[in-house]
Amino acid sequence: MRYRPRSLAVVGASPSRFVGRIALANCRALGYSGRLVAVTPRHREVAGVPAVPSLTDLDEPVDVALVQVRADRVLDVVEEGLSVGVGTFVVPGAGATDSGEVAAELVGELRRLRREHGVSVIGPNCMGVLDLVSGAAPYIGTVGPQLRRGTVGLVAQSGAVVEAFVNAGPRVPLSTAVSSGSEAVLGLPDHLRFFAADPETTAVLVFVEAVEDAQATLAACRELAEAGKTVAACVVGRSATAQEGVQAHSGRLAGAARTTAAALAQAGVVLAADLDELLALGEVLGSRRPVAGRRTFLVTNSGGEGNLLADLASDVGLELPRLSDRAGDALTRRWPLFSPRNPLDPWGADDHEVIYPEALRAVAGEGGDLLVVGIDQQRTAGRYEQDLGLFLARELRDAVAGTATTPVLLSPASQDPPEELVAFCAASDIPLLRGARPALAALAALGRRAEGAEPARGSVVPAAQVVDGPLPRTEDELLAALAGLGLASPRAVRVTDAEAAVAAAAELGGPVVVKGVAAGLLHKTEAGLVAVGLSGPDAVRAEAERMLGWAAANGVELELLVTELVRGDLELLVGFHRDPVFGPSCLLGLGGVWAEFLDVVDVHVGELDEAAARRFVDRSRAGRLLAGARGGALDRDGVSRALCAVSRFGAARPEITAIDVNPLIVSRSRAVAVDAALTTV
Repeated sequence: MRYRPRSLAVVGASPSRFVGRIALANCRALGYSGRLVAVTPRHREVAGVPAVPSLTDLDEPVDVALVQVRADRVLDVVEEGLSVGVGTFVVPGAGATDSGEVAAELVGELRRLRREHGVSVIGPNCMGVLDLVSGAAPYIGTVGPQLRRGTVGLVAQSGAVVEAFVNAGPRVPLSTAVSSGSEAVLGLPDHLRFFAADPETTAVLVFVEAVEDAQATLAACRELAEAGKTVAACVVGRSATAQEGVQAHSGRLAGAARTTAAALAQAGVVLAADLDELLALGEVLGSRRPVAGRRTFLVTNSGGEGNLLADLASDVGLELPRLSDRAGDALTRRWPLFSPRNPLDPWGADDHEVIYPEALRAVAGEGGDLLVVGIDQQRTAGRYEQDLGLFLARELRDAVAGTATTPVLLSPASQDPPEELVAFCAASDIPLLRGARPALAALAALGRRAEGAEPARGSVVPAAQVVDGPLPRTEDELLAALAGLGLASPRAVRVTDAEAAVAAAAELGGPVVVKGVAAGLLHKTEAGLVAVGLSGPDAVRAEAERMLGWAAANGVELELLVTELVRGDLELLVGFHRDPVFGPSCLLGLGGVWAEFLDVVDVHVGELDEAAARRFVDRSRAGRLLAGARGGALDRDGVSRALCAVSRFGAARPEITAIDVNPLIVSRSRAVAVDAALTTV
């Protein structure tokens, strides 16, 4: 009963304080029919609700108690409630910024009570719970009259994000909104499991700052997917500040947020880049109209705006098919000067009441996944413009009737549309989106999910398949170890002086690369310890002597590695990272010295076998470069083998935190690792 209580007490209720009375007012405004009690020793009633001095004075226990007292008093109230049978508590206060050490101590004590008594606590440091099914609102923000009841659940670790959705009024039709806060007892997995089993919820929006229990969270996401409920999430924390102190490219480029997002995506979650996109996803999911794919037809009232939408659709991955001859002929027979295309702009070819109904019916008959009508709609617009928007919404509804096409009305600017249009679209189950980029990105994300490339799930590779013994200390030792697992590397000779380097270059033949190698030496290029494309003994000797001189001046025990020069068409980064929450993960992205600057990298969470590695390559951005290279596809199988090698080696050696193979030089015939490094605990 923690989300839909039959009885609710507000501890710390007060008629003189906003926080002291708002939860009671919210319950009354939402029509909560359960038992409602104010708990305060100073008043006999608050906001028309009878009051008792303490929880121990209740005639019978309540299902949920909202605890609105100072942080140093919260524990006493919870223990008092436990003594009289209260099982669930919502604690909005006691955040670290307002309560300091007291907040940390409270979290520890609440977890102790969970272990000893099985207590349920939402918070601390949260906004509470807002349930539009029962009207229960142990929630400390204002609930406006336009908030719309529906079937979309919401969980956010940030209270301000829950407020943003509640304050958005009718945009997202909510079933229950949960602000989880510090998650002392109940965390993200608990709330997701509730929604998975809840018949009133068909989709869930999630705002994620951190995941503590990866296994439980991903299991809950899979439960939702198995129940046919879409989960959409916005994951934050990509900034470099969160990744300070990580040495290897793989650690920095993976990052907590990127790894979390990858893990959620592999569990079937749709990802949103920001709150605007998450709101748009909520609006589409709230309409309960499925998005079956990305084939999109756009109808506008402006050629320029249509071109803008076409550009943005291309950016986010929507497909804009050409109109069929059948549809084009149906329009040009009546309007010979009209030039039908997608996006379609019928404006001016005839009165809008005449041409738009036929144009929309023609496009709806094309069998697309989405029919998007783009027209600016703002509350500050004139009456004619508002009537035009309402007319197009009606015609859109009628045009798609009896088809599998999902209708969307899109106002490319982000202002609030007229209330009459909002009400009509809500009643007609037409998503009314605003802001072109987030709206189209949300539609593309849902379309990709529906098209459903199977996530790359790997199998566990037994440690016995991995080379035993001491960990490699240098680049060539690591490449040799990975070569035993399928990674290709160049021919190489290790030497200790300049003349030996000259002899090694002659043995290898052709242009060579000379590098300095030493245990623990990362980023050799930045230290000037890589010379590429050397031909002839004089060039090799000069570079070798320069590097050895640098080593002597800096007190570094340096040897030299002379390798064949590998040429190719694309430099990639292949990496392994051991995430502290999600465990082994693999990375694939653009490599070379610009890897971190370019930051084009995709993450797979978990170990990879050959089949999973190939699927990961195919869905990655680097994989699209491999497939689309001018002159023919590059060696995708070699890249897959490289991924498997780092995955197997890293996962089997728990002391390894990261492996970088950078660059992996890829051509049409092979993928060769020319540098590698690892970091350990």
